[in-house]
Amino acid sequence: MLMELADTSAWTNRRKDPAVMDDFSGRLLAGEIATCPMVELELLWSARDEGSMRDLRARLESLEQIPIEQREWRRATDVFGELAASGPLHHRQVKLPDLLVAAAAESAGVAVCHYDAGFDLIAEVTGQPVRAIAPLGSLE
Repeated sequence: MLMELADTSAWTNRRKDPAVMDDFSGRLLAGEIATCPMVELELLWSARDEGSMRDLRARLESLEQIPIEQREWRRATDVFGELAASGPLHHRQVKLPDLLVAAAAESAGVAVCHYDAGFDLIAEVTGQPVRAIAPLGSLE
């Protein structure tokens, strides 16, 4: 299997289905899941206290790290503009952090693992590979 950058939506929704959880855990153990600074920040937000934040941070830092540099910020902004050119308010269908995550994955040449329709919209512009952890709307 290939390396994927797992978005926050994949991390937070993986536990909703045992088969999805097993697949995601297997990919983690195989070293196929990467992270980036934006996803780390979003996941650390869920920490309940300093100790749990420190533990979570250490686990996340053990994963492959995909950077977000100036060129990824520029690409995110460019894609945002392309979405806006698609029609009025079309760009508002994606979250700003998702643009950065997608730009980081695209730059690193890896797919985005997600559970968020915004990544499919971004991929319509960029042509980059994306993979939903389950059919969108199926995890409740």
